[in-house]
Amino acid sequence: MVREDKIPPATPKGLIPAAVWVFAAWIGLAIFSARCLYADGSHEFIKTLAAQDFVSFMWSRHFAFHVFECPLVLAIKLGVTDLFWLRIAFGLGCFLPWPVILFACRRLSPENFWMAVTGCAAGYLNAATMAVGEHILAHAFYWPALMAILFARPLKPWSALILLASATGLLFSYESQFILCLILAVLSFGRIAGEKREPAPQGKRLGSWAVLAAAGILLLAGSAIGLHAALRPEIPVNYEGFMANLSTLLTHTGWTLTWTLLWIGLMLAVGLSEKPWNILRQRLAQTLVGLALAIWGLWPLLSPTDLEPERQYYNRSLDLLVPLALLPVVLISRYRPLWLAARGRRLECMAAVLLIVQSTWQIGATWQWQQDVGKLQGLLSSHGAIIPLHSTILASSSMESRGREFDWTWPCLSIALTPDRHIQSLVCAEWYVDPRNRQKLWQPFYPPEVETFPDLRHYGIDYSNYAALLKISAGQNQ
Repeated sequence: MVREDKIPPATPKGLIPAAVWVFAAWIGLAIFSARCLYADGSHEFIKTLAAQDFVSFMWSRHFAFHVFECPLVLAIKLGVTDLFWLRIAFGLGCFLPWPVILFACRRLSPENFWMAVTGCAAGYLNAATMAVGEHILAHAFYWPALMAILFARPLKPWSALILLASATGLLFSYESQFILCLILAVLSFGRIAGEKREPAPQGKRLGSWAVLAAAGILLLAGSAIGLHAALRPEIPVNYEGFMANLSTLLTHTGWTLTWTLLWIGLMLAVGLSEKPWNILRQRLAQTLVGLALAIWGLWPLLSPTDLEPERQYYNRSLDLLVPLALLPVVLISRYRPLWLAARGRRLECMAAVLLIVQSTWQIGATWQWQQDVGKLQGLLSSHGAIIPLHSTILASSSMESRGREFDWTWPCLSIALTPDRHIQSLVCAEWYVDPRNRQKLWQPFYPPEVETFPDLRHYGIDYSNYAALLKISAGQNQ
């Protein structure tokens, strides 16, 4: 085994900082454009507003819900009632975890930071469209815990705090914690066993061992909770959908995942041989690759009619598969560091490019979302009562999904993005307002019946105009 102190320390240079800034630009745009309201987000936002407190939809994931909702609940408790700022607060909870995680990983192990960057770009950014996906947090908490266990030597107070916070966050996040927590627990206890065999003053290590043991226990508990949630799913249809998407992942990859797989294949080639890297450094190759990367990242702007954001929802299993796929690379970096050190710079470069292009795609998709928000608010201002979705310009948009996956969310989205607190109209998918489907299709409230609506009077929202226009519309249809 090669001693770590013989390896010169490296710090991320070149493209890595640029990639982080592009990623941060997308995070900012996503927060201020209310991207958090896509799909399930609008429902969770409205439910939290109505409760004026934390809302947990599943016991096995309630820590994840609390993370997403924390800034929103704090704003509510502080007396904020303006929907604009409440949307911003919700966006902070949904989009800030990964930037915070990346900052922590950078502090824990600068020379291995590119691995967390790769995990973010290949996993999170292929499944980030629905911001309230709890799988996002399970993946996010995994990385600082892994970095702290393997690379934070000695385990200083800052590193210990990150490890314990990550292990706690993983307790109730997503069913995938069953596997992720089990791996981390084995590594945590393995580090204790390994350090016992190394010559060093035992007194200096007791604190470190106590932290590692506590983290290991928390991680084992998280694994048990994840296993229980997988064996006894609280919402069986969600679990069945996850497994179905997992089984068809490689046959229905979608735009960003297809390109990511090609790029990861190129990273593997570059990591295993000098020849592909030398070819990539030639001018013609750089021109061709640059053109391909531009098409990849700018595709939402080049072909907005082909944008399928719901594909990223189907990719949520990547937040389990990507950390598993990268685990051997992380272990090589820990136990055979010289083998990877010679390839580190080129892999850092390619990881940075992956983050830049994936973030660029997300910026384009978010810009498209913002255009659709303007269309929705224009419809809500100019129409009354129920607006049938397929009679509007939003029918062919990608705002919720072209595959009708999230058509039940349109009324929630209409309230969450209302341009006027005096609600006068809601966009609704036709089959969700058809009385014949009321018992067949679940939805948070029934648009033709105002008494089923969430009580949001605390924020100045009332439905009197909507109720009056609904009666007029019903009379005209009789």
